[in-house]
Amino acid sequence: MTAAGHHSLVAIAEWAHRCDQAVLARLGCPFDPFAGRFRAPGERTLRDVFARVDPGALTAAGFARLTSLAPSVVGPLGPDGIPEREQRRAHRTSARSPDQRRRRRAFAVDGKCLRGAVRADDSRVFVLTAVRHDDALTTALHEIGTKPTRYEIAPLLDTIDDQDLNDAVVTVDALHAQRAHATYLVEQRKAPYLLSVKSNQPKLSSQLSRLAWKQAPVMDRCRDRGHGREEIRELQVVTVDGLLFPHARQAMRIRRKRRRIDTRKWSTKSVYAVTDLEAHEASPAELAAWSRGHWIIENKIHWVKDVTFAEDASQVRRHRTPAVMSSLRDLARATLHRAGWANIANGRRALTRPEDVLTLHGIP
Repeated sequence: MTAAGHHSLVAIAEWAHRCDQAVLARLGCPFDPFAGRFRAPGERTLRDVFARVDPGALTAAGFARLTSLAPSVVGPLGPDGIPEREQRRAHRTSARSPDQRRRRRAFAVDGKCLRGAVRADDSRVFVLTAVRHDDALTTALHEIGTKPTRYEIAPLLDTIDDQDLNDAVVTVDALHAQRAHATYLVEQRKAPYLLSVKSNQPKLSSQLSRLAWKQAPVMDRCRDRGHGREEIRELQVVTVDGLLFPHARQAMRIRRKRRRIDTRKWSTKSVYAVTDLEAHEASPAELAAWSRGHWIIENKIHWVKDVTFAEDASQVRRHRTPAVMSSLRDLARATLHRAGWANIANGRRALTRPEDVLTLHGIP
């Protein structure tokens, strides 16, 4: 229902009541033998159910469902009948070198505040999510009741199977650049890490800034234009030993140069990152791709949920309901994206019939 443009439990209940009997039967609604018809759930029923659902289990079930289904052909089609998004993906894949096609899978980990979900004790709800870089599928979600000084990623990643996580790179931003997280990833989960480093790790940040960057060559460079600005990203990599961080083997400096298209003035910012991967295990191009790919969680997930699904405006707050609704919004986003819709808002507007929503989700 969230895929069809409904943001609240009231709107979802109204949508269900407008469905005909055939749709309610496909949804598995209970049959009333006395009335001789299927009954749609009311708003109170939805509130009671959503308050008791485990958002982490719901996300895991949605991920398993999406990975088991073939991509639906409901989005915009190209001239040969193949979804436009799949055509673009095929073109990008064919242009890659064999080494790039075989690179490790990467997971981005980041947290988000559900700003409208303020509980009775004035605490806010935070969710921590793990997202695959290559297809933007949310693999795991963990609810955090109040904002801690740092997020603990172990409860989140513990829900991901070893088969999926082993040997996959986990990328996290500076808030998660904690020694305990690096130790957990390498020693317990056998997963390499790529962590950004900022001022929240002052000793490590100072050590990184003093490395011999002037002598280090630029190993990867890319240029992008869009949204009224131009950006150049340059990556330098050095091998390190004795760094003040567990298992660190390489350090990176990424210099971002930006300017507005209508000006000639450039602004430059340098950020640092560390990884436990040796130089022969990860090329500079791969490190640059993983670093840039981490922001898919902000650009394609958090932004879409806030702008297209109005997540920050939602004021549901009972028990687990805020996190459950966040999981459902992400499931709708991922399903539309997998179906070929590059613009999620367009996809939601196109689902005018309940039958289309059920077909989108693969409900027979």
